[in-house]
Amino acid sequence: MILSSLCITIKLKFSYNIKPFYTFLVQKSNSLFILNIMTKNYKISYLVAICFFFINFLSFAQTNYNLMSNWAFHPNKTGTLLDGFNIDIAVIDKNLNTTTVIQNTNNSMINTGVDVFFVHPTVLENMGSFTEIETIPIANQNTFMVAASIRGQAGLLSKYGRMFAPRYRQATPPTFINNNSDATQAATLGIAYSDIKAAFLNYLENHNNGNKIIIASHSQGAYLAGFLLKDVFDSNPDLQQKLVVAVIAGIVSNYANPDLNTGGWWQNIPFCTQQNECGCVMSWRCYKEGQIPPAPINSHPCLNPIVVSNGWANSQIDLSENWTMQDSLYYTDESSSLENFIILRNNATYGGNAGYVAFDNLYQIRHYRASLNQVGFLVQHTPEISDLRPNYLLDEESNPTFSTLGYHQKDYNIYTWALLEQIDMKLNNCNTELSTAIVDSNFSIEIYPNPASDCVYIKNFKINEQISVIDIMGKVVFSGYLNEKGGISIELLKEGFYLIRTNSGIGKLVISN
Repeated sequence: MILSSLCITIKLKFSYNIKPFYTFLVQKSNSLFILNIMTKNYKISYLVAICFFFINFLSFAQTNYNLMSNWAFHPNKTGTLLDGFNIDIAVIDKNLNTTTVIQNTNNSMINTGVDVFFVHPTVLENMGSFTEIETIPIANQNTFMVAASIRGQAGLLSKYGRMFAPRYRQATPPTFINNNSDATQAATLGIAYSDIKAAFLNYLENHNNGNKIIIASHSQGAYLAGFLLKDVFDSNPDLQQKLVVAVIAGIVSNYANPDLNTGGWWQNIPFCTQQNECGCVMSWRCYKEGQIPPAPINSHPCLNPIVVSNGWANSQIDLSENWTMQDSLYYTDESSSLENFIILRNNATYGGNAGYVAFDNLYQIRHYRASLNQVGFLVQHTPEISDLRPNYLLDEESNPTFSTLGYHQKDYNIYTWALLEQIDMKLNNCNTELSTAIVDSNFSIEIYPNPASDCVYIKNFKINEQISVIDIMGKVVFSGYLNEKGGISIELLKEGFYLIRTNSGIGKLVISN
């Protein structure tokens, strides 16, 4: 506070015409942050620039992600809101009866060979009270609110594998609305992004062990995940091979070259053009039927030149040339029934013990493009006669920002089922050897113990039956024959997810050392 006050005082007393461009390099641990002060024809205080730089130099210090307190969810962090949580989905009819229970295994703590790295949206108490572009320390954020938000949006993704969800120093909402300075916005976003990058590199170095990766995000988290894709993935073919999908959801500026799916925000990572395509980007935003999706506004990071010069985007969006992207693979321009609007069951009297409830055929949805840069899903509430299911979108319509944000807070509730369906297909396609292993629980052989660490056995085995063990990359890591007890040794195999194949069929094995 003293340093900030000093800078304000200096600003009142001094003003100089300074060079059009200043570049500061800040080296902190493994990350390089470049802050460009663009001045052009403006007059700014030279000393204010120095003070501004010094304050942000101190702020860029990385958060320590060896500490479990800096993770909302982590497989080594027990007792979280996801640990042991029932992620089954109860499908509820118009009379509030359960018609189907879609069973899902919570693998948030289990190494299946696929990991989920989730970057949460802005989750701050009294959101409307923030009027300045600033960074909120992790210690000043509500731990429960952050964790609950992640469970509500991304909890179902834990069916695929371990959940890594870092906490980070969030930028306040005005950072994306009141862009008074490119440099101020870039510095504030840089602090948040430095945390996300540090968390991901910590995960990659200490926990990945060759696993496939699902990147998922929403809103502010989507910008930061987008930066991560460009900064860490876009020029790294090995990481691109690990990427199942990158979900960059809830923003209106996922952009590419016209009539193409690459060359915009990212040079080498495309937008998904097929539902079973791997290593690509999925994105969406949701509005009410009749609304016109907005175009990117000047305060969006995609229009900040420093975002590009810092290496967080391949190029600045050109609103006259680039087009903003929106998934149209699952729901097309033709209006259709929204499959399984999903929400946490919480204290609902229906749904039994399931953690989530789904309302099928309660809404209509269609993909809509108004212009090159205006695109989204349009959703309409279409209940049956005497339908008792609540309309959870109604509360969004009373939000003062609804005219521009639409159903932004419910993006995941609207599209999660479509997202899960497509990720299932991608996992089938990413590893042919793993085809139904992660998304299908109907295996033809039974393996025990499971998870295991030294030996595994096959029930109803045949003596001298041939067996193969296949890793997450589809590579056969062991081939041989079952012993007289129907077992094999797995002591030399790394922990993770494997398929066991015998003449009798196929089974899933988790090795946990």
